[in-house]
Amino acid sequence: MNELEEPIDALGIRPGTALFVHSSLKAVGHGVRAEALIEGLRAAVGAEGTLLFPTFTDRQEGYFDPAQTPSTMGVVAEVFRQMPNTLRSRHPRHPVAAQGPAAQALLKGHEETVGPCGADTPFERHARSGGQVLLIGVDLDTLTLLHTAEALLDLPYLNQIEGRYLGTDGLIRTSTMRQAPGGHRGGVRGFEKVLKNRGLIRYGRIGRARTMLLDAGPALDAMVEILTADPAAALCRGECCPDCVDFKGKIRAQQLASLGAEISVFLPQMPDDPEMFAEMLARFGCPARFTTIDAQPIVRLAEGETPPAPPADGQDWILQPAPGDLVCIETVPEGYAGLAYAPLEAARAGLQPFYGVLYKGRCRDLITDIFAADGIAGLGGFSASSLGYLDNLLPDGNVALGEGQAQLREIVSALRMRSFAGRYHLVVPDGNPYAETLRLLREFWNLLPPSTHN
Repeated sequence: MNELEEPIDALGIRPGTALFVHSSLKAVGHGVRAEALIEGLRAAVGAEGTLLFPTFTDRQEGYFDPAQTPSTMGVVAEVFRQMPNTLRSRHPRHPVAAQGPAAQALLKGHEETVGPCGADTPFERHARSGGQVLLIGVDLDTLTLLHTAEALLDLPYLNQIEGRYLGTDGLIRTSTMRQAPGGHRGGVRGFEKVLKNRGLIRYGRIGRARTMLLDAGPALDAMVEILTADPAAALCRGECCPDCVDFKGKIRAQQLASLGAEISVFLPQMPDDPEMFAEMLARFGCPARFTTIDAQPIVRLAEGETPPAPPADGQDWILQPAPGDLVCIETVPEGYAGLAYAPLEAARAGLQPFYGVLYKGRCRDLITDIFAADGIAGLGGFSASSLGYLDNLLPDGNVALGEGQAQLREIVSALRMRSFAGRYHLVVPDGNPYAETLRLLREFWNLLPPSTHN
């Protein structure tokens, strides 16, 4: 009897299952042969079961030949793909090898799928067939099923790549693939807690290697649920990983597009390195729109002032009436492209920024520009005073966006449900322009309605 069969039997592998294996032979221990490990796994699934291994390549070859191109996924996968009766898919980037009754059905047409790991690939077919995944001496960061979840949601940070492969007719073909994974994923291990709490992970050991056994279908569903709630869940939380910063920027750019909105930045003065500042905005997910507030084509009016004719310079000039006048406007004055609204100024004038201006007035259908600033003002509620003691608690009047009296959360929610397709302007205070702008961008992002994060 194979000495590995007993510990493998204790893992909970179901006889007859399709078992997808990610492995590190070195982690199992010295003296263990890849053939013995494969034999033990083969015995665990039985004659009716199917074994699968990822046999991805180094992607440096001129073209992928499933019979000749080596795998770079470890010794066990490479030995497995060379065994008699092993089939291998023809995908030029993420080929899979399999043995067993379900092998052909799971691998068929992999090279023709939209992406390497998504719908109708061996990874998704395996999960939907009731299969299991076994990690031997490797962690969740090797679990290709995560990329299946990303692809099913068509997350914006996935790539488009090309690869060449040898077709069944002997011709070399080129495949253009969307939804291709790439780059770093620093938050993958955070999925383990959810999977464990749902009873979807069973822990064990083979030799010195720790193992995790997952039910592929429910695990895939759980990861799709997590990524639906937070598309950045698999990424690093900080701002120092270039890959994850770029990926989160792509997510935010998609979310802004779904909101039909733009973000621009008004600075007290231009940064010393505009190119670096523009890169920061782009990596956050915003186009490089920044300038000083006085350089914008906006005509600001005092209370009761009549709108002048806009300058005839070809620019789309925006009119910013005083808050008390804005509520009365029913049409955009001739020559102007839209109206600008500063909710904090309305609060400082004693008006309820949402109910007293947007809710009561017709201007909500005319506003194209919102100044996203927040603070403390002499604002009174329906049955309360203006909370004058806040002047003592917050003497500088500075609060995070959405935490003051500009009622920004309600305003953003109301506008995104209407025809608003305008611009949100972040007015950056004095200080380090990089740090202050990034702070405001993060605070603004917390204002967005939850549906824009899906």
